[in-house]
Amino acid sequence: MPSNKDKIIAAAMELFHEQGFQATGLEEILSRCGVVKSNFYYHFKSKEELGRQVIQQKIALMEEQIFGPSLGNRTLGPKERLGRLFRLMQVSAEEHDCRRGCYIGNLVVELGDRYEELRRLLVNFLEDIEHRIEACLQEGAANQEINLHGMKARETAVALTALLQGGMLLGKAHRSSFALQYGGKLVKHIIGNGWEGEQHAG
Repeated sequence: MPSNKDKIIAAAMELFHEQGFQATGLEEILSRCGVVKSNFYYHFKSKEELGRQVIQQKIALMEEQIFGPSLGNRTLGPKERLGRLFRLMQVSAEEHDCRRGCYIGNLVVELGDRYEELRRLLVNFLEDIEHRIEACLQEGAANQEINLHGMKARETAVALTALLQGGMLLGKAHRSSFALQYGGKLVKHIIGNGWEGEQHAG
């Protein structure tokens, strides 16, 4: 049976995704999870502290469901890992009929400079994903599985991260996962188009 703290975090995680951090009031969170306010302050100093723990748990959940089985799956080749990343992001978007967008991306846009600690958590996570994609590209370029077409792995990693985030944003706008589907096809076409001469793996 979940503890009161776990109930609060689970309710807040859903509400932050549905309507945003700033639009979600404490009373609404407590109403959804059935926990009294005094118990909330026993576990959390503030809503911002709750937000920090929600983000940390959401990142762990995304690692378990998306990034571990794709970028972290060493049984797959580099190109397959990148393809699976786009497919799993598509599955994640479709869980809510593409109405919610990317949890992390939404909060980055919403929080801006107002909640610097929370923003830094989110940015650190995005940078970690960029570095993991970069490592995947470097490995693929080194073993001639991936063609970077003269670009550096770092440049391509940032572009692919932007493609993922843009796909989630367009999915939310159009209520469709087609942007992520097309993004996955583009990645397969560009980086999977054979070995052509010297590559930049750095």
